[in-house]
Amino acid sequence: MLDTVEIERNEHKAFTLFKISLTAIILVLFAGVLMGIAIQNTVLINDIVLERGRSLFQQIVLTRRWAAEYGGVYVRKGPGVESNPYLLHPDLRAEDGSMLTLRNPASITREISEIATRQDGYRFRITSLKSLNPSNAPDDFERRSLSAFETGKTEVWETSEGPAGHEFRYMGALKTEASCLACHAVQGYVEGDVRGGISVRFEVETIQRKLAGNLAFIILAACSIAAATMAIVFSFIMRLRKELDRARNELAKAATTDALTGLYNRRYAMERFAQETEKALRSGSELSCAIIDADDFKSVNDVDGHLAGDLALKTLAAALLANARTYDIVSRYGGEEFLVLFPGIDAVSASAACDRFRSGIAGMTAAVLPRGRALTVSVGIADLGTVPPSTMETVRSAGGADGSDGSIPEGARPVAKSDAIIEAMLKNADTALYKAKAEGKDRCVVYR
Repeated sequence: MLDTVEIERNEHKAFTLFKISLTAIILVLFAGVLMGIAIQNTVLINDIVLERGRSLFQQIVLTRRWAAEYGGVYVRKGPGVESNPYLLHPDLRAEDGSMLTLRNPASITREISEIATRQDGYRFRITSLKSLNPSNAPDDFERRSLSAFETGKTEVWETSEGPAGHEFRYMGALKTEASCLACHAVQGYVEGDVRGGISVRFEVETIQRKLAGNLAFIILAACSIAAATMAIVFSFIMRLRKELDRARNELAKAATTDALTGLYNRRYAMERFAQETEKALRSGSELSCAIIDADDFKSVNDVDGHLAGDLALKTLAAALLANARTYDIVSRYGGEEFLVLFPGIDAVSASAACDRFRSGIAGMTAAVLPRGRALTVSVGIADLGTVPPSTMETVRSAGGADGSDGSIPEGARPVAKSDAIIEAMLKNADTALYKAKAEGKDRCVVYR
């Protein structure tokens, strides 16, 4: 029988576990989405910053190349425009008498960097491990980058603390070109050597503050959405709980019976099947089952309508009850199929009982169906003896031999968990039913 108190207790536990699990899932889901967005934003910003560093590096490389291809650029000397002391004969007098001084690529790079620092907030410079100008000596980051270039790397970058806060630093390798040898051949460089590098640096404090602000907004939005989602979900759960309570109450009323026929329903029949199986195994008694299927039942619905079909099922059920023993278990198995359990008898005896069922069904349905139509049934029957030995495990019954040699002891019978035996018996009965159908219907077949 259905234990509604136990069901309610288990249901309460299940709902509690469900709510906890659902809360955890929602939190993990939103945390994962939030983390994914944050990581994606960080990666995107870092990529943009890196591309800016590379772009500035390439601009300077192109500017230097242009200047180097012309052997440098002469500029007019004036206030603040001094000669480069590291160049031989840097000055030149123009035809108008003014003095010009040579700016080599390194000088041009340094002066452009000074302008960029004042106007755009970034700076760059060229340096090497063997710098001609001591003021171009590398700092720690540049020295590490230059050492990395000697191992084959072409670029190095990092974010570190600087005078303006967080700074992004990028350094790309600078290879010796033919135009560079005019000044640097004396240092032993040949064309293609990594002569040094161009270092670019700019602040990223502003970008990081904006990124942190965006992340805070995303966290707030995600928490709000998560809270709203959980409120909606839990509201739905509470409504679902009320509906389940109502459904459980209705189920408790009809836990054992089929609404149409008044017979035991399939669920209760399976419970009784398990009980009768265990009882038969303990006592060594017989147990049989029969699956009864109405022949050509679809034609009843198609020709006479579904009301006639319902009437036929009710009449069939009444005929089964009228011809069954008081301790036989008669149930509706599903659709137009019925299951009957026969405690205490084997399949042969059950077959005789099923023949009575067939006669009773034909007579009672002919009396109520339109045009005196008699409903026939096909029956498949199986008993415990049809269960395959491989399904069983040997146990010693009370008072039997000890069976220590591994053989089946006298007084013991093959037994197994009831569900395995039930599955085997139903399968065998179903096979017999198919055979009855194949042999022309309206008959009983015992599984052999």
